[in-house]
Amino acid sequence: MSFSEISVEEAHRRGGEFHAIDVRAEHEFRGPLGHVQNSRLVPLPELEARLKDLPVDRPLLLICRSGVRSGKACEKLAALGMDSVVNLSGGMIAWNQALLPVEQVTPASLADLLESLVRWVAQVSSQSPATVRETLVAKTHAELARLLDSVESSFAQKGAPPDLELSMASFRRSLAAL
Repeated sequence: MSFSEISVEEAHRRGGEFHAIDVRAEHEFRGPLGHVQNSRLVPLPELEARLKDLPVDRPLLLICRSGVRSGKACEKLAALGMDSVVNLSGGMIAWNQALLPVEQVTPASLADLLESLVRWVAQVSSQSPATVRETLVAKTHAELARLLDSVESSFAQKGAPPDLELSMASFRRSLAAL
């Protein structure tokens, strides 16, 4: 099944023409890449069950981390009879790389920031959050700063995920704000 794709620059320029629907998990929506302003979180596993909640007065701009899951969401919605769906090419990684505005949830504490880091590492390394949580431990600001350096160095040596620099910069900004 085919669907339309749009670049992040075009989506930003035409933003008012779409309802932005983010299909990532909640921890990603609130995570280091942030989310498109005024987007609505409808995680991919919940999409079909929440179909009746989706607005239909404008096309839906489907968003994820890289454009893959949102492409699957476009396919799923098209198969269910919705033809006004557009995939955000490159997802939030491309959106951030283009320096377009994002809404971000600032962690309220070091523990919240550490948990966000744990969830991000688990996702990009395909490990369970529990496994990652056992290895990533920090109780102070300085320990968390060192942990961020260690995580970044480790991923850089193994083959970095495409959002490594963006996510690490976001984690460091959050740490500086705490």
